[in-house]
Amino acid sequence: MTNRKKHSLKVLAELNNALNLIEESDLSAFSSDSMQNSAELEIKEAEGLLGRCANELNGNTKPKLRIIHHLACSGGTLISKCLSALPNVYLLSEVHPHTGLAVDLDKPRYSPTDITSLAKYAKIPFSNELADKIFKQSIISAYEHVESLGGTLVLRDHTHADFNTWSVIPQRSRVVSLLEENFNIQSILTVRDPIDAYSSLVKNGWVHFEPKSFDEYCRRLLLLLEQFSSDQIFSYELLSSEPQTQVAAICHRLDLQFDETFENIFSLFKVTGDSGRKSDVISERERIAPQAIIEESENSPFYQKYKEKYYVTN
Repeated sequence: MTNRKKHSLKVLAELNNALNLIEESDLSAFSSDSMQNSAELEIKEAEGLLGRCANELNGNTKPKLRIIHHLACSGGTLISKCLSALPNVYLLSEVHPHTGLAVDLDKPRYSPTDITSLAKYAKIPFSNELADKIFKQSIISAYEHVESLGGTLVLRDHTHADFNTWSVIPQRSRVVSLLEENFNIQSILTVRDPIDAYSSLVKNGWVHFEPKSFDEYCRRLLLLLEQFSSDQIFSYELLSSEPQTQVAAICHRLDLQFDETFENIFSLFKVTGDSGRKSDVISERERIAPQAIIEESENSPFYQKYKEKYYVTN
């Protein structure tokens, strides 16, 4: 046994003894609210120390951070609302360090809290490097704040910015690459049949890549899928038909507390990117893709590759 582990075991034993003494004490015996609050605070701090010490013994020196990924118009808003409805979960929607989609340098918008955009408007040199630093520190601060309140932070990566814009497609998610040094990242990817997702993308005017073809969309989707293992990938179609089973499976993969009542309240949560369904009931959706895109899919080599490797609902 290493000296570090011996020391950790000793500390853990001492903390356990201290916590037992605190828990066995009668808080009602304290004469003032301030003294009782102080005792309760000691318990909370001791429990936190126990948890950190246990993590050290298990080799988990970095805190766990959950991230969900999906392309635009692929059902991401629905899963984001479902996760937001889980106990003590706080979801930051569509995060990204420096996507050009958010900034129009010719028409600066009022954004007093968005230092990254203001830096671009000010033409500060190497603004993307600055954006990375601001983003990373902001997520760390948000994580620590939420954790101190007993909550769980979940990030919704704006995956569209990495894979469906004019920017060079990264080898890995930019959000993950920035945060993995400080966090133990747990990720999932949700996907929707490309025919429906691309049709919705065209309808909303969000085709930000060239060429603007369905085949190119599928090529980019395949590059995204290659970054995830099969147990990290979840289907929007299955989520729509089996919400309880699929959300439970996602919770298991992300180590979140599942609560079957999420279906009753998911529609109450507001997130960015809410361009799709407005119903407060989760149900399967009919295909509304135009005939032209359906015909294009029949001649798409990359869509055929997608169908060979991944399940597609018809």
